[in-house]
Amino acid sequence: MNKEELYKIAIETYGDEAQINQGIEEMAELIQAINKFRRNPCAETLKGIAEEIADVEIMLEQYKIIFGATLPVNRIKSNKLQRLAERLGVKDYD
Repeated sequence: MNKEELYKIAIETYGDEAQINQGIEEMAELIQAINKFRRNPCAETLKGIAEEIADVEIMLEQYKIIFGATLPVNRIKSNKLQRLAERLGVKDYD
């Protein structure tokens, strides 16, 4: 079973609305972890950021499935990365 299949099972099991709400909660927890690190930069708070980034990435992948946005997100992300490379003067980005 791959990640996408696992995400689909999670969505089917818990439902779109619950997973959307879970994603919002995970994003809020990431913000909180970043603020904790800014107040107290140490290995423990850095680990908290890493854990929350992982949670948010998992939920964002589910959002792409829920909203049928995988292809548009990939296209937009590619365009934005290309613009960033151009602004930074990176010539060999692809």
